[in-house]
Amino acid sequence: MAAQDGHAAGASSATPPGHSVRDVVELHRAELQANWLDQLRREAAAARIPARMVEELSGRLLEEVATALAAPPSTALPASLRDLLAAISATFAERGTTPAQTATFVFSLKHVLGELAPEDAAGMLVAHRLIDAMGLFSMDAFIARREQIILAQSRELLELSVPVVPLWEGILSLPVIGTLDSGRAQAITEKLLTEIARTSSRFAVIDISGVPDVDTQTAQHLAKTVAAARLMGAECVITGIRPTIAQVMVTLGIDLSAVETRFSLAEGLRHCFGRLGLTVQRQR
Repeated sequence: MAAQDGHAAGASSATPPGHSVRDVVELHRAELQANWLDQLRREAAAARIPARMVEELSGRLLEEVATALAAPPSTALPASLRDLLAAISATFAERGTTPAQTATFVFSLKHVLGELAPEDAAGMLVAHRLIDAMGLFSMDAFIARREQIILAQSRELLELSVPVVPLWEGILSLPVIGTLDSGRAQAITEKLLTEIARTSSRFAVIDISGVPDVDTQTAQHLAKTVAAARLMGAECVITGIRPTIAQVMVTLGIDLSAVETRFSLAEGLRHCFGRLGLTVQRQR
């Protein structure tokens, strides 16, 4: 502790030559961290992270590095170091930092260590191996977190692209716009079934006038959605089948005879009204 206090009082002086890597990390950590932060600023490796957070994370990481270097050599990173690297990588991913910047945050420690312990070749070799393992682990954690973020955003976009709208008491409307692939079809089915259960609706009008093309796969997705809704006690009406799409469906041999279809959304709603015993009259 005396060595630490003495260094803190004269932090402006350079680290004496001949120090080992472990001495630098344990006894001259303040100078090491200051040099590291300068290096990170020069390389803009943490430009998207608040300066105070970078200082805190780098300090905690140096503590873990000191512990790892003091322990017997091992091919596996300590659990506490892995947890910290995972948290740092997740923070970088969530704040939009690039993979290169995330890697630089870890690997730049090599350079500043080498400047402060240039004569400890054996110690630098051990430190390099440790930092390499840290960098690889950080990249894996960064990519995993970024994939989680992308997946969550994709799900949110799917939710926004599948609006289930109540048209009338007991009647839901599901306008489908764009290509209907497997992932989107599953989202549509799940959203529709959820709303049917929540509202106890008896009818759902699925309007496909915004679907550019209908092929065999699209028809199968629609048929499965209709079948699932039927199991929930709701009848589906497919509307918006344009003449060109009708011709393509006939050419491809797509059979929707088991599904109620209407040309327009208005006709589909009229069908549902009729099944509910409702009529629409003009006011005089």
